[in-house]
Amino acid sequence: MEIPPAPYLPTSDPEVVESTPLSRSGWYEDGQHGGLVAGLLARAVEAVPTLTPMEIARLTVDIFRVVPAVPLRVTTSVIREGKRIQLVRARLRAGDTELAQATAMRLRTADRPPPSAALPDPALLPVPVAEASPVDMERVGVGVGGRPYFHRHGVEMRQAEGALDKPGPGAVWMRIVTPMVAGEELTPLLRAVICSDHGNGTSWVLPSSWVFMNADLNVHLLRMPAGEWVGLRSVSWFANLGRGMSNSQLFDTGGVIGNSVQTLFADYRSALPGTMAAPRLLPNVKRTPG
Repeated sequence: MEIPPAPYLPTSDPEVVESTPLSRSGWYEDGQHGGLVAGLLARAVEAVPTLTPMEIARLTVDIFRVVPAVPLRVTTSVIREGKRIQLVRARLRAGDTELAQATAMRLRTADRPPPSAALPDPALLPVPVAEASPVDMERVGVGVGGRPYFHRHGVEMRQAEGALDKPGPGAVWMRIVTPMVAGEELTPLLRAVICSDHGNGTSWVLPSSWVFMNADLNVHLLRMPAGEWVGLRSVSWFANLGRGMSNSQLFDTGGVIGNSVQTLFADYRSALPGTMAAPRLLPNVKRTPG
């Protein structure tokens, strides 16, 4: 199996990227991973100029339909300009069809150390990366064998709490192992956003006869992650209305960096004939520490 160098390739148009098979999620035959969709939108927002130094404090992504592995265009517009707060909208399109959008709130950055009582509790951290259990990525998530998928071949995971082959809350450390766009370095924002979309898979509770795809992603960042590893401690809940939600605390190796929430569309797999029929999660954790 040949693994593409990245989920996306740059083109001569800075607003357009070419999708590769590595962008697939496995939910649909040709559907893209939601974390990458969010990453593309965040990448475009990061390129928007600001009047003062700013960082994204909140990103809200709405996914309108399955994003196919085709050339994609992202455009941006400033909804509110300011020196303390800037609000930006980004839109993702394939041709004339709008597939997703994001709104991002950027806040000015300044040196304002808070009192120690206002800092996150260091005890919230999962076990360190070196003590977490390596995950066999070839057995993670939805998808048939012999095909590239971002959730298997674009990331590395280590299980910190719970188990990916058993239902219930869990915590994982994640490291993205490919560029998002070939030839571009991943920014701390992109690492946080892309990893935060894995909460529903980290804390799955529905059997393999169900699908539970996220229709949005809301990320609130206290600060940007330092280093390659991003941690998620996730839990999912469902109502009897065909929807659910997944909540994740986000970490780097130094402590809490924020939270993410996904709204989940839930249905019987048989009701969505276009979805992949492979089992959702297979036993995938090596129990020896690495």
